[in-house]
Amino acid sequence: MDQPLGPTVQRRRLRIELRRARNVAGKTQRQVADVLGWSPSKLLRIENGQVGISGTDLKALLECYGVDDPDQIKTFTEMAHQGRRQQPWSQYRDVLLPEFMAYLTYEASASLLRQVDPLLVPGLLQTEEYARAINQAYAATDRTERDVERQTEARLLRQTILDRDDAPEMFFILDEAVVRRWVGSPGNSKVLVQQLKRLQEINERPRVSIQILPFRTGFHFGVQGTFTMLEFPDAEDDELLFLENRRASVSTRDSTDTIAYYKDQFYGLEAAAIPSIELPDFLAGIIAELS
Repeated sequence: MDQPLGPTVQRRRLRIELRRARNVAGKTQRQVADVLGWSPSKLLRIENGQVGISGTDLKALLECYGVDDPDQIKTFTEMAHQGRRQQPWSQYRDVLLPEFMAYLTYEASASLLRQVDPLLVPGLLQTEEYARAINQAYAATDRTERDVERQTEARLLRQTILDRDDAPEMFFILDEAVVRRWVGSPGNSKVLVQQLKRLQEINERPRVSIQILPFRTGFHFGVQGTFTMLEFPDAEDDELLFLENRRASVSTRDSTDTIAYYKDQFYGLEAAAIPSIELPDFLAGIIAELS
């Protein structure tokens, strides 16, 4: 079944449309704030997406902007309503960072995903055992075994996107180090072997491409860190770039120039990487070595 746009995407679209409506009305933020008796900072926070918007405040803004078309009002109201929906990730807010939860809602609404990872198998492709081992390795001192299990549950829930009828196109580029690095108990290659077999299986899906950048490529742009680019089905929604930081959260970049630069870098890495059609044989060789 088709996946409705997530609340984060709806909130982002709503604030873009509200800014557009204000500009069409020819009003500044201060003028609007004065008319409505608001502080300028309140409107600024709404337009920046720092806070949500109530039905009453939305109605006041639309009246101020002269938006009286019933269909337009209905569209704005529906965006605001959808933006307040809870996502499945909400039940894991105790073990997931807020920035990462926001990213997940964007990911769930995307029509195309491009990701480069120099360190780990991406979360969307991990086996349960691999995910659990990674979560245990990254666990902070205050994390319990239950926390690790809940993080692993969230990882598997995230992967349901792969089975949707409208699953996004996905292009992954991994450094060779990713598919050679042992994960789990020292001296036990079972977790890695099962993970490599999982990559072979997922790569057979018609909307998924997995490529490997071999060591012979040398030092490349992707080594500096994981980045993910998302595109959305509606042309009104700009592409987004997410950069992972050391706290395993994500920061968002929506500058057109920055996104264009990273996309060019992705295409360059894609050209240098082993084609996805050769992935099964490449991984089979590593599995044979491990066995």
